[in-house]
Amino acid sequence: MDGEYSGIDPALMDDFERGLGRAEDALGRNEPQIRSTLQRLDLDTSGLSSLREVQSWIGTSRPDLRRRSETIRTERTEWGSASGLSGELSAFDEALYGKAAHDPDVYAAIVKVTEAAENGEVDAKALAELEKRTGDATFAAALMNAMGAARFRKLMGKTVGHEDDKKVERLQIALGKTLGTASPKLSNTWRDELTSDIAIGWQEGYAISLALKYATSKYSGPEYGASSGVVNTAFLLAVAKKVDAWDREASKFPVGTDPGVTVALMEALSRDPAAAQDFFAGDPTALKHYLTERGMLDGGEALGKALEAAMLTFRDHGGSPQAPSRGYLSAKLASEFVHLEAERIEAGNPSAFVKPATTGHILAGYISDINYVAQRGRDTVASGVRDADNPSVPGQDDWGAQFNKEELRRVMKEAFAESKAFAPVVAAQAAFTGWLLDYGAAEMAAGRGDDALRSNAKRAGASFGMITDAAGLAKIEKGKELDEAQQRNMKVLTTVVNLGLAFPQKALWPVLAGVMGASTSGLEESAKGDAETKARGDADTAVDQTWSLVHDLTAQAMLKHGMFGSAEPAAATHPWASLEGLKKGDDPRDNPNNFLKDDGRTLMATNEMIDKTATNSVDKYRRLDAYERWLYDGPSGRPWQDVEDRLDQGFSNGFSQYGS
Repeated sequence: MDGEYSGIDPALMDDFERGLGRAEDALGRNEPQIRSTLQRLDLDTSGLSSLREVQSWIGTSRPDLRRRSETIRTERTEWGSASGLSGELSAFDEALYGKAAHDPDVYAAIVKVTEAAENGEVDAKALAELEKRTGDATFAAALMNAMGAARFRKLMGKTVGHEDDKKVERLQIALGKTLGTASPKLSNTWRDELTSDIAIGWQEGYAISLALKYATSKYSGPEYGASSGVVNTAFLLAVAKKVDAWDREASKFPVGTDPGVTVALMEALSRDPAAAQDFFAGDPTALKHYLTERGMLDGGEALGKALEAAMLTFRDHGGSPQAPSRGYLSAKLASEFVHLEAERIEAGNPSAFVKPATTGHILAGYISDINYVAQRGRDTVASGVRDADNPSVPGQDDWGAQFNKEELRRVMKEAFAESKAFAPVVAAQAAFTGWLLDYGAAEMAAGRGDDALRSNAKRAGASFGMITDAAGLAKIEKGKELDEAQQRNMKVLTTVVNLGLAFPQKALWPVLAGVMGASTSGLEESAKGDAETKARGDADTAVDQTWSLVHDLTAQAMLKHGMFGSAEPAAATHPWASLEGLKKGDDPRDNPNNFLKDDGRTLMATNEMIDKTATNSVDKYRRLDAYERWLYDGPSGRPWQDVEDRLDQGFSNGFSQYGS
């Protein structure tokens, strides 16, 4: 530690302070008597003023002596095991004591953290005391200001490379969390000092990124201490930009092995969507740099999370191109993302710097824009933001990402070689299609014709066609063996068809897009198992699979809006009126052929209609066969017949430009 040191024995200091107290009391009692005696003898009393000065000095000095003694004792006992014996001197840093504003805990924390960083041995008691205070804003700000930014960086830097030691990792986390808690109260000067004059080598650069990572983390509990405050977004963004600038410069030179500076930086940004968005949107070179120039040790996992936070968190139609809202910036970044990835692929570079799952998540979040592009004949050259609303859906659309159709196909084709990218996109398409068809059915039920239903079916067909084409499923020749990637994707598609009606239906797509992430998290894994492969008519092509799903979604929407009549009593065209074996007075819910939920308005999903415990095919597919009988063999009546041909025409017209 820097500063002037003195040797202090707290026990002797206590004795000295008590002695001064007795002297102060003695002076206070005896000085008036001495003065009175001298005055009676008519002697000079001017010399007695020095006694009063001594008494005053003692009175003002004793509290500081007590604080110093308390500081040493706190360092020895509360922040460490009591090791000092009576008479043993302890080093005392006068300069640090002043910077710590005479706060015993702040002083002790800095001493112990410094010792741990210097010798690599973390005192368990000191660590526990620090962890208890990571969420205390007053302590955190005092600690950071007393320590100073440069010292904090150097101490963090000395812990780098020792993360295999659990206590060192906990120390890093505690320091990072304390920084996060203090960040709203730290000055710009402190913040700038944190990234100034970083030594050549990766340790200190990594130390800053690591501190930001833990400053934004949610580590909490007995093992890591109290939950910390949220790091200030402006602080995080400003430091992240400085680290990024340093990393770009340092990476040009042979300065050693990068332990993960940018990985930790992206992990920090991913936990603050506003900071992540401003980081990428505020620098026109940032997205290109990280997508095409700067590979990361984790293969792009952390970068992907930061990009998803920047592009998928905020969706709106506020502001304007001149005064963009966060929703506008989200769409702009998504458009640029696809454009840059397409340029990389076209240039013959097969190495993506983000994982396919990231691309899949981003595309799923902009499924409405994929639908828009898939249906269009002309192609837009430039990337950007789309403003036009779809007249066949309710309300105003959010700002949309403008995609070039060929670029979009190129990016999807590369990403969909991994089913983890295909799964969220096809699931999002299924859910979005359900929303489109639900609105079309609502318009019909309200007596406003079938234009919306036909238009939305055509749009959904085109988008399904484009997606399945990119996945290598739209033009499979009869009898041809599927390759490994196609097999995985076909399983995913079949699983989506079987689960399609179980996906959440929301009035607003941006809300639905957020829910889809949780709903599809295990979809690709489910497809690896023994997923039921039977669909309508034992279909084995993507066209048939998606055609069946669109029929399911349309029938569901029509049921929801009462277009097949009442459930109780069941109208002639309602499913419950067609159940075989149903006798007068029976509850249709108990019928083994029933394929509706208890409300009488909701279809079971395909996987729910199939009884996987049955030992014969009749019982296994009883509900599914009853559903197909009702829908296609006449019992659904005119409500379905009036829709089916026009629905199929719209879907086929949209799909045909991609499918066989």
